[in-house]
Amino acid sequence: MMKISMWSSFLYGRKFETIIPSMHNAGFDSMDLSTEHLDELVASDNAAKRAIEWRDMGWEYNVPLLQTHLPLDSDLSVAGLSRDKQLDYLKRELELVMLMDIPAAVIHARMENNGNEDNIVDALLELCDFLKGSKTSLALENLFRCDTRAKDLISLINLADNHPKLGICLDTGHLNWTGGDPVEFLEDAGTRLTALHIADNTGIGDYHMLPLGRGTVPWRAFMRKLKSMDYKGIFNYEASGENSAEYPEMLDAKLLYSAQLARILLALE
Repeated sequence: MMKISMWSSFLYGRKFETIIPSMHNAGFDSMDLSTEHLDELVASDNAAKRAIEWRDMGWEYNVPLLQTHLPLDSDLSVAGLSRDKQLDYLKRELELVMLMDIPAAVIHARMENNGNEDNIVDALLELCDFLKGSKTSLALENLFRCDTRAKDLISLINLADNHPKLGICLDTGHLNWTGGDPVEFLEDAGTRLTALHIADNTGIGDYHMLPLGRGTVPWRAFMRKLKSMDYKGIFNYEASGENSAEYPEMLDAKLLYSAQLARILLALE
């Protein structure tokens, strides 16, 4: 069965070394290293040593780090000094991601539809070359102002010579906000699908809610299609809209519920 995962910043504010045991206790068997925690790692003293400790701790608790998110403000369409500075930081992060043997690193290709595609392709190929020989690949995420459909992301991948280090991350919340059909997205993405951001909303904002509540994503149809595919990634929540709680015990209870809900979703027919 697909491994279930929660984005680590669901518990942001707690010491990272306590987050992995909390995920294990809630019933998760994998985890997404959030962009906030990856930034924290890059900025820390002896980052490489700490990255190895996080990797090993994940496996010790049977909650391996199997997905991560590169900076939210990534825009590979930029040129000049902005491009050089951005790629330098991305490589610093990816160096640690490779050290942790994380298979999927989610990335935003551009922020607007008019972003220069030649610049994007050049940057993607440079990053793919940097990842050569590692277990890590990039997953291009569908956004809400641009690249909203699988076909948009496939177009970029094809321009980048269909590089084997490039895949697709489906964010169900972004797709629902832009009126997309998740079953159609999965059909189009096919074997290129390598990562998931599972979230719900009502179609009028990116609320990052848990599924099967007030949101409007058609979960039964989505799950039926997802389970019919040869998807090798994790079932990962990006549910920042649910991580507010007055007391720590309340947040732990929400985390437990989230894991139980994931198993219900995976059992839907």
